[in-house]
Amino acid sequence: MQTQLVNAITKDYAKALPSHLRNDFKELLSLMCAISPDATFSIQLGMPLFELKHEPLYGVTVRSGHLSLYIPESALLDNLSQKLRPAHISADSLFFDNLEEMNVNVIAELLSRVKGNFIRKKQKESELQ
Repeated sequence: MQTQLVNAITKDYAKALPSHLRNDFKELLSLMCAISPDATFSIQLGMPLFELKHEPLYGVTVRSGHLSLYIPESALLDNLSQKLRPAHISADSLFFDNLEEMNVNVIAELLSRVKGNFIRKKQKESELQ
């Protein structure tokens, strides 16, 4: 069900993307939906964004002709940097030219770990309250 909602919301957004990146963009959205079916989806900050408990989990967009994954956990990006090659990594994003050059299993691992860390963090916070 969430995948249909995501597709409906991003239909116009995807039309504006360069044609050679549309399928990669849709594949990444599908992967994010599969990993976080419980997340809320919206377009914020100019990109499709998945949230849990009203906080950003991750997002995907196209910037300067590259796919860009927004990952608010810089430590995970650093830890997986070797596996994420040839992507370029910044403090909260990774950029790459197309999905074909990436290992999709590593991207799935990254997204899963982001979600797992988020859940653990929220559990610790609730235990402290």
